[in-house]
Amino acid sequence: MSNQNPPPAPAGPADDAPESDRKPSFSQVFGDREAAGFLLAFCLSNAGAMLNRVAVTFLVWQQTESSALAAASFAISFAPYLGLAQVLGAVVDRYSYRNVMIVCDVLRAALISLLLIPGLPIGVMIAIVFAVAAVQPAYNAARVATLAQILTGDALSVAIALTFSAAATAQIIGYLAGGLLAAVDPYTALAINAALFVVSAIAISLLVQYRPSVNKREERRHVLTETADGLRMLRDNKVLRTVSFGIWGLFALTAVPEGVAVLWSVHLHADSKTQGLIMAVDAAAAVVATLLFTRFVRPSVRDKLIRPLAFIGPAVLATALLDPPLAGVLLIAIGAGVANMIMAPMNATLAQCIPDGWRGRVVAAANSGLQLSQGIAIAGIGLIVEFGASLPYVVGAWGLIGFLIQYLVTRNWPTPEEIEATKAAAAPPPAAA
Repeated sequence: MSNQNPPPAPAGPADDAPESDRKPSFSQVFGDREAAGFLLAFCLSNAGAMLNRVAVTFLVWQQTESSALAAASFAISFAPYLGLAQVLGAVVDRYSYRNVMIVCDVLRAALISLLLIPGLPIGVMIAIVFAVAAVQPAYNAARVATLAQILTGDALSVAIALTFSAAATAQIIGYLAGGLLAAVDPYTALAINAALFVVSAIAISLLVQYRPSVNKREERRHVLTETADGLRMLRDNKVLRTVSFGIWGLFALTAVPEGVAVLWSVHLHADSKTQGLIMAVDAAAAVVATLLFTRFVRPSVRDKLIRPLAFIGPAVLATALLDPPLAGVLLIAIGAGVANMIMAPMNATLAQCIPDGWRGRVVAAANSGLQLSQGIAIAGIGLIVEFGASLPYVVGAWGLIGFLIQYLVTRNWPTPEEIEATKAAAAPPPAAA
């Protein structure tokens, strides 16, 4: 099972880009058995997580008819990023990243199974959802680190783009299935969710190669000290800091249609099928936009487009001020998905600029900001709606605020030279002859 990069794709007649500006094709990257196995496991795990979100939010709404509690059941999954996630990132760096993914999937399957107990109080349900979410930061950090071990260079950039699209496809399946199953029996949706986590763990154990941690046991310090080291690296490195801010600002905006889909469904006097549809079209648009943006736009051009394209998100949300019908809401969700196409190159830059052995804690810290920005935005909108404000107007106002957010984020974006220098500093030293 090899972790060597595939050879670059031969240039076509119309491809006169310099060699440094070409990239491997999708088929070359995931022609590698290990990379393909990683993608399969990730899709199964991600589909299960999305199905769980629909089922739990609908179950809470069904039992309470509370907008705040329904939004809270979605947003509670972001709470572990208030501090626990950063510590978990340091723990992840101590172990094989592949083994961490397996343990996380098994733990989530066991926790989701507890939600199958009928008659659980809402407080207990939300506590279990929090426990499931507490495992997610470790899984995410290990996932990014594992992919960076399997592939490097341009192959890693292409793999991250394809992984994003595959994840969005899994979201489509998870959200649509969740909407349909939740309307019939949310407990069936949760049972399927647990099964998907188990299958994902099996796929990783069979198809992804074991690699020990590069951090030696005798060199370890206190886990809180190592956690602080990761936070300092993210803070002090301009490229890591600025790109992370870019990811946080974008997701705080584009996650809103998905996060308040249940409330929008209620606003439109619809059911969980509409909720699942809103979530699914967002993911579908992200799939198409990310694939087209990555496959047909050269890496150097993609990097130049990140700053102007960052304003698509707030522009789309601002149209909610018109209080559109379902067709308009679906267009807003589609626009949010399209806006996410710049996530792949930003995440690829982030992964390539973190040294091996540091990815767990730095990725966990970066993901913490991402998840908290989403959670605060979604929970805040749900809370304001609970006090009587109209959902479309709240979402539209958040879009207007988003223009200022994106301006502040992108005005000091790192230059290509700064990014390349940071990648070179993070690259492992050449092997001795």
